[in-house]
Amino acid sequence: MLKKAFRYIALGMVVIIVTQALVACGSASNEDNRHFTIGLVTNNPNGLRNVQGFRDRMAELGYIEGEDVTYIFEGSPIKGDELDAFLKRLVEAEVDLIFTAGTPTGVAAHRITAGTNIPVVFGVIADPIAAGVMEDLTRPNGNMTGVKLSQSQARRLELLLEIVPDIKRVFVPYNPEDAAPVSAVAQISELAPGLGIEIVEGKARNDSEVTELLNNVPEDIDAIFLVPDSVVNSRLTDVLAVAYDRKLPVSGPSTAQVEEGALTTYGFIHHEVGAQAARIAHHILKGADPGELPVETAEFYLAINLQVADVIGLEIPYEFLQQAEIIIR
Repeated sequence: MLKKAFRYIALGMVVIIVTQALVACGSASNEDNRHFTIGLVTNNPNGLRNVQGFRDRMAELGYIEGEDVTYIFEGSPIKGDELDAFLKRLVEAEVDLIFTAGTPTGVAAHRITAGTNIPVVFGVIADPIAAGVMEDLTRPNGNMTGVKLSQSQARRLELLLEIVPDIKRVFVPYNPEDAAPVSAVAQISELAPGLGIEIVEGKARNDSEVTELLNNVPEDIDAIFLVPDSVVNSRLTDVLAVAYDRKLPVSGPSTAQVEEGALTTYGFIHHEVGAQAARIAHHILKGADPGELPVETAEFYLAINLQVADVIGLEIPYEFLQQAEIIIR
């Protein structure tokens, strides 16, 4: 009888422990039953993918919209004065956290939230130090942290040359007033002489200047290399029209451009970066200090669009296809 009693006691303790564990798992995202308000903002169309990745991952982490979290989101990209006004509105609403997608958006959030204790998680800022939002990636020491891009623009240029070895002049359109493309151009410009190629820069600060630039693309270029740049990349369709007409390969900064018609990339997946940032946001909502959370680096993927290769009459080396993680056929 005594042994049987001990068995029942032991079984009861196991049931209690398991039940407590299940309850803990089920409420991991919101143990104190708080309802969080989060602002979501991007300045470019592809950033909408980041935002969706953030929301999807937050839901997986247990933040149910309408129950655990409310999102304040315009539903479309905003920039300029409208961007500043929206961020000020989030500050006035005393949101629990702001998620930004795109370097200009993160820079604006850094400026608008200065002096507040509102955490900002970016996904992504291409180069947070060059953008001026922090001085140390390991310990940001402010109200911001998030996901950055790796310093891989030079490697992407090398991969483009593996596909088309006879490239000599590469056209790079970019906005010289945005830290993200400026940093990327610096990376490839440093490498170019050693590769025996010339970087032909085309500067455009706004949409009208992009139009002017695309109407005057130099005739003697062999490829177009797009860098992280919301001004230029918002006109991807027009860039591709020029490329297809001249049978030029285009390398884009993310897999989004390859899906939309660029030849190749060694870049990030927007949705994944948003999900990565959501995990960081989860830690902050649980009480972590954003200034103590190291900035993370986005995962990069080698992608190739074989449909585009056919359009521009290019045969892709088999060795390159073996390396590619994403192939559009």
